[in-house]
Amino acid sequence: MRVLTYKRTHTGDPDKRGVFGSSDCMGSVRNRAFDVVIGVGSLKPYAGDEAIAGKVTWIGVGPVRNFGGGRGDQVSFERFLLLDGNGPDFAAEAPALSQRFYVKNARSISRSYSSQEKVELERLIAKLLAHPECKPSSSAFVSFKTESRRAKCVRICSRGACS
Repeated sequence: MRVLTYKRTHTGDPDKRGVFGSSDCMGSVRNRAFDVVIGVGSLKPYAGDEAIAGKVTWIGVGPVRNFGGGRGDQVSFERFLLLDGNGPDFAAEAPALSQRFYVKNARSISRSYSSQEKVELERLIAKLLAHPECKPSSSAFVSFKTESRRAKCVRICSRGACS
């Protein structure tokens, strides 16, 4: 499972429909190969977006790419949950990974997770996908016909939390 974790400084991208890149944020980072994306709030977000500071703000599973204009693909997801400032505390959920973001100042990670970070990510993904509001994206370009993506989603969700 390829997981992209990145630090957000503001809300609005992804949008409420589940489109990552709707405001062309994170540019080429959206073009990386991943199965899951987790956004976490910066400790110093932009003015007006302070509620996301230190929070797990969103998750997307099963990317569906739209090769449109801008600095990177627009991506929707087979499963999507946007929490913004209502998400769980990132440091409490993933202490080792939060250290990498907040102490070592990582901006985004898509490879080279430590074994402890992988354990934290698996637990966090399962928790977020079990959330009652985690649902299929309502984006117009999402396709549910790809069986391999469904199988991957069920594997990621462990025990069918998102099937």
